[in-house]
Amino acid sequence: METIEKVQRMDITKFKEDIRILSEGQRELKNQRRTVRMTGSRTMSSSEATWKHQMNREKLRLMFAAYGLMRGKSFSQIENKHKEEGHPLNDYKMKIGKIIASYVLEDKVVLVDSE
Repeated sequence: METIEKVQRMDITKFKEDIRILSEGQRELKNQRRTVRMTGSRTMSSSEATWKHQMNREKLRLMFAAYGLMRGKSFSQIENKHKEEGHPLNDYKMKIGKIIASYVLEDKVVLVDSE
């Protein structure tokens, strides 16, 4: 008996690189948020750095969730503080789906023999 499966090829290296770039930016923004004991020179105001840090934080959380879903994990395995049925990431399924869709290279339909 043959079944039809949809196979997606993902650009994982670009996905990981984007996560890495945002993570490095978070470290810089953390330093810019400080008003006392800041190392280096100030490139933006502390309130602007705080706002950008919060936006990147939410984006990184959703990107890590998308990466976990692509690896076949459930939300409770990705963030194990919450149970699966009432998990906070359920509210972001549309955003996570858009993130995954932006890294799809191609969709294929494949016939699979299941004997």
